[in-house]
Amino acid sequence: MIKLYGFSMSNYHAMVKVFLLEKAFDFEEVYIEPSYSEPFLELSPMGKVPCIEVDEGYLSETTAILDFLESCLPEEPLVAADNFHRAQMAQLIKTVELYIGIESARVMGYVFFGRELNQAVADEVKPTMVKGAAALQRLASFSPYMLGDQACMADFFAYYVFLLARPVAKKVWGWELADDIAGLDGWMKLMAQRPMVKLVDDERKAAIKNMMAG
Repeated sequence: MIKLYGFSMSNYHAMVKVFLLEKAFDFEEVYIEPSYSEPFLELSPMGKVPCIEVDEGYLSETTAILDFLESCLPEEPLVAADNFHRAQMAQLIKTVELYIGIESARVMGYVFFGRELNQAVADEVKPTMVKGAAALQRLASFSPYMLGDQACMADFFAYYVFLLARPVAKKVWGWELADDIAGLDGWMKLMAQRPMVKLVDDERKAAIKNMMAG
């Protein structure tokens, strides 16, 4: 059985959990927070979550995990069969990760943890995110999913990036990302209605509520 290590509030943990559920894997969750210390580094060399344990060993880094899981159940595909379209999906995922997810995370502490905003960093981040949003607009069709009429790996990855990036952009710059990415709002509402996504989102909300109450 696959073991998924992480915690519910992590958006990257959510990506992997939804993917496991959508593909109907049998898996067990193991609660663990990121830690750059032994013995966790044996599981995840950068001390990050999520990571998974399978018969062959451990895997970390979300895109590597998703690729592996897809290869384990190719008969229930969440990627295109065509090589070029698979590469297009990987391109979209990388665009969202590098220019939306990682950049917005640089100012996330101000939005969610009450830290002081580093205006110099915020001034660096927004132009990159603007370019990332423009690139995504060119790459994604939102018809109704990012790359066509069926949900794919890119949808689950990007949904959890934008779940955090949208409020970050709104609070830091007063910028509604959906104004610059036509189709984003409807797509996010569509994704949120998927039963497995709703299940994981409800768990994340409950975990956040418990943390705030504590």
